[in-house]
Amino acid sequence: MDSILRIDGPVYHFLSRVVELILLNILFILCSLPLVTIGASVTAMFSIALKMVRGEEGGIISGFWQAFKKNFKQSTLVWGCLSLSGMVLVLNYFFLQFYMGDFSTIILMSLIMFSVIFCMYLVLIFPYIARYKCTIKQACVNVFKMGIANLGSILLMVVLMIGPVVLMFFSPIWLVIKIYMDIFIGFALIAYISSFMIRSMFEKYEK
Repeated sequence: MDSILRIDGPVYHFLSRVVELILLNILFILCSLPLVTIGASVTAMFSIALKMVRGEEGGIISGFWQAFKKNFKQSTLVWGCLSLSGMVLVLNYFFLQFYMGDFSTIILMSLIMFSVIFCMYLVLIFPYIARYKCTIKQACVNVFKMGIANLGSILLMVVLMIGPVVLMFFSPIWLVIKIYMDIFIGFALIAYISSFMIRSMFEKYEK
């Protein structure tokens, strides 16, 4: 029992990680409040989460703030492009229900293909910017190649990130749980779990 509860034991390590994720979650929420800064906040959050899973973490607050400032311009531009693309996709799905032409099936398949590509960038582009020093063009090209080669992992991360949001609309209980989780630890926890898969992907190309 003493070995489990000692300062370098599993219980202490688990509780320390939970506290770190709660702090990371608070930083993410606070820096995302202007909405336009969400991209930079996501990048900073993944910067810390990726370091956590690699055992490289240092100070949570200082590390988050450094990553936020360092990647602010790139991440904000990418966030703007993703937001615009997401709105275009939603509008296309909305107007498709009113289209009764012969090409509705082709249009639907095209929308699904673009949705997959959109989700691929949504889950990978910010961690990539957080990990590597590159231009937006280089990030987009490399993320596309990486996403196509690891489509199964991408879909799993999409389910992890978007699944709880979808469930909110079908269960009032899950809505309450999701709100409380997001306030305290939810965003950082999802980033942390996803970072294990993202790290495996990145390491394939770092060798």
